[in-house]
Amino acid sequence: MLLCGAASAQKLGLYVDPNDSSISIDLDGAPWFAASDVQLDSLSSHDHTLVRTGSSQNSGIDALGAFVAQSTQWAAAHSTADTLMITSIRTYVHDPGMIVFEQKFPADIGPAAVPGNLSARTVFPAFQRQSAKTIRDSLDCFSYHGIFAGIKGCSVMSYKESHEGGSPLVIYDSHNASLPMAVFSPLNFPKAHHMASTDEFYGAGVKATVELIPKGWSQLFMLSAGFGINDGMMKWGDRMLRWTGKPRANMYLDQTHSTIGFWTDNGGYYHYATGDPKYGANYGEVLPKVKQYHDDIGIPFGHWQFDSWFYPKDGGVNPGGGGGAVTNWTALPSVFPQGMAGIQEALGLPTVMHNRQWSTHSDYIHNWTDIGWYKSKKAAIPHDPAKFFERFFTQQQGWGLSMYEQDWMCTEYDEANALQTNITLADLWLQGMADGAAGSGRTVQYCMPYPYDVLAAASHSAVTNARATGDYFHAKDQWAVGGTSLFYWAIGVLPFKDGFYSSTNKQVGGQTVGPELNPDREALMATLSCAMVGPMDGIFLLNKTRIMTTCREDGVVLKPDKPVSTSDWCFRQADPTCTVYHTHSDVASQATDVSDARVHYHFNSDNKPMMADMVYLSEQVANKVPYIVYNWYTREVTKLQQSNQIAAGYEGHIYAVVSHVHHNGWAFVGEVDKYVTASSLRVNTVTAGAQGTASEFTITANVTGVAGEVIQLCAVKSSTMQLVCHSVSFASGPDLIQLVQFE
Repeated sequence: MLLCGAASAQKLGLYVDPNDSSISIDLDGAPWFAASDVQLDSLSSHDHTLVRTGSSQNSGIDALGAFVAQSTQWAAAHSTADTLMITSIRTYVHDPGMIVFEQKFPADIGPAAVPGNLSARTVFPAFQRQSAKTIRDSLDCFSYHGIFAGIKGCSVMSYKESHEGGSPLVIYDSHNASLPMAVFSPLNFPKAHHMASTDEFYGAGVKATVELIPKGWSQLFMLSAGFGINDGMMKWGDRMLRWTGKPRANMYLDQTHSTIGFWTDNGGYYHYATGDPKYGANYGEVLPKVKQYHDDIGIPFGHWQFDSWFYPKDGGVNPGGGGGAVTNWTALPSVFPQGMAGIQEALGLPTVMHNRQWSTHSDYIHNWTDIGWYKSKKAAIPHDPAKFFERFFTQQQGWGLSMYEQDWMCTEYDEANALQTNITLADLWLQGMADGAAGSGRTVQYCMPYPYDVLAAASHSAVTNARATGDYFHAKDQWAVGGTSLFYWAIGVLPFKDGFYSSTNKQVGGQTVGPELNPDREALMATLSCAMVGPMDGIFLLNKTRIMTTCREDGVVLKPDKPVSTSDWCFRQADPTCTVYHTHSDVASQATDVSDARVHYHFNSDNKPMMADMVYLSEQVANKVPYIVYNWYTREVTKLQQSNQIAAGYEGHIYAVVSHVHHNGWAFVGEVDKYVTASSLRVNTVTAGAQGTASEFTITANVTGVAGEVIQLCAVKSSTMQLVCHSVSFASGPDLIQLVQFE
């Protein structure tokens, strides 16, 4: 039965054989997927211990739209009267680019009599590895693994799931220039699911650690098609967010998200260190002096972050920051003698505050006796996370708490057994946390999340960002956010790079001495991530010039329109972990030759020649559409060609701005003293003079500034390849918009 006709661009074609319910799926008319085994514990359709007892077709409507569903009932071969599982496949009338798979259970499924050897105790759908050979030897893929959800390349023949990892799984064809791709992921209850892989197939189902699958449980998975990795990931994310109802993250949501902040995370100066004792004996004495130093040199930090050093724990802390669990989430008197409200009064800024796993003998267990707890050896979890977090977030009055940072998420999950054995608890834990934070007017950052935790964030508006790299100075390539950004941003999560040292100074007296050898790369990646920018230098050690390159004079970060991500060029090379990154600013234009003047930002740590394809302009260059390339470090200007030799900056990486040449020969570059030269927060419109008018050979920028601010705004005259700059001043008063004309 053909449920969805032969696919064209971004369409999936589904065929269900009416004789044996076998499934095959085409992408754009080419065969990509063939269904494999259906499993429930030790029962398998492959060996005929799990048998099909009936099928039906029906229609309905869900959050994704109107669908047609093909359903199959399954039972044990020795007891065909008892339906154990119903599987179904939904295709959507108005969106043939996605298919949803469902596992549903009409009766309780208790503990497995014979534990299986897979990470999932149920499997549907499962796809044959060999089916990919109908296109070529093996399709390419990548998926996300480990804490901080790192990207890992694979092929369909080599893909393996990992602990709480392997999803989303992205399958693509690098040999096809249009990069056809499909994303496979859970659609609901991501912490209840698990990927599974054998030599014959890869698939997904309810995680194997679950002791009871309750009657009526429904686990959903999505296959989402697209063309181009970046566009396809966003298409997948759009569908995920349509299901959950979450808006994509607002990178300027509040002061914490908008402004540069001072961070004290692992690897920074003030992580379990207060520096020279002449500045004070504890954090309560030292930090106000640090803030005074910031004020004195004119760095307008808009928020602070307190890491795990401020609260009591039931054990010591190792050099990586791990160790004891939280006994009471409030300030140790030895850290802040004046208390949390006192330090907030001294600093006067909104605060991001770190937390970790809960101790089995926390004060909350002892004092909040109406809330039961599941206790394991080293961690505890409340029976009712919603009730706990609703009450918990009433305890921080006067703290200035703006964002709750839930760290060590992997440890809480791994050490609290109930999160693994109870099918609902892990998702309810994250939902309770997000709802409690939202109810108190706060946001949430995930730190050390597994990929399944990040997938859960698609359901929670309060979870605005998550750490996308390892800890500063304690992880390899902790600046490289591009691959993880593809995943996070698609589902409404900003990829936070972590804090950094802004200078090359040795930071003697701090937790990490350093020195940082690539501070520009640190500051640049933090800015392009569109999340928070968090320097962590010690007192008298900050580099003000570099920090202010990220932001306006008032500390509001000048961000691109989307987080930086791995360029599609990398995937055409079948290299998902390459560090050629791209993002952009869309500048509204009133010119007749272009409706929107996109300014591209190109980062390249591999020191490869910059290809026009890396900034998505190969076709335009082939069609003789002119663009200029501005080397941010050397300030050289060249014409964009299919291959461009761009000199690396002093740290060894390339950063360039690519801009369209208007009909009159002008190309707008923007504010060259900032990493993001044409941020939409700064540049409102760019207008090229209309042909045949007095202003034909001019270009005018409408820009917004801050009172007292002076900026350098530049454009390129393509006939001479010269950079022309004007100094723009913003006086105090209500009108802080200037028109700047180049002629």
